[in-house]
Amino acid sequence: MPTAADLWRLLRRASADRHHPWRVVALCTQGADGPRARSVILRQVHEEDRRLVFYTDRRSHKVHELAQCDRVALLCWDPRHQQQLRMTGQAAVDGSGDAVAAHWATVPERAQLDYASPLPPGSPLVDGSSEQGGPPAPGGPAAQNPTTRLRARGHFAVLQVQVCEMDFLELDRQGHQRCRQVWVPSQSAWQGQPLVP
Repeated sequence: MPTAADLWRLLRRASADRHHPWRVVALCTQGADGPRARSVILRQVHEEDRRLVFYTDRRSHKVHELAQCDRVALLCWDPRHQQQLRMTGQAAVDGSGDAVAAHWATVPERAQLDYASPLPPGSPLVDGSSEQGGPPAPGGPAAQNPTTRLRARGHFAVLQVQVCEMDFLELDRQGHQRCRQVWVPSQSAWQGQPLVP
């Protein structure tokens, strides 16, 4: 049975390796019409305070949903090793401050333009053209405009999830394995429990 430290080690590896299957995480929030799920990229892992870091557009639906309910579920799946990791925790979104500025500085210029759309993510396009609300073309005149860059920075936010429970499942013909790790605040430690797969 993997320990909590083992799972955090795998998550750290996923955040650093672009090809690791756990780098793309399904993030589930509670919307007004029920649960909503989308894929997000795992950017950083901080085991010491049980924190996962993602980036988002502060105008996105998930940010509005998190303002109403900060409880989230996350799902990682590794098809090669047949390993699944489900997590629950509390999310917080921050769009300003030195820490957010430091994150923004690590985003490649080309990727920064993804936040420059004048319309929020998910907005309808009247004639189907991305030119109405999509980000400016890299290298184009709009992309070089300082106002465009400033607008992109204003839309950028850091989404952090403090994990309180992890449920690991490994499918194997020799015998499936499953365990749960729960954070116990009174002990400041993880408590593991094997489970029926």
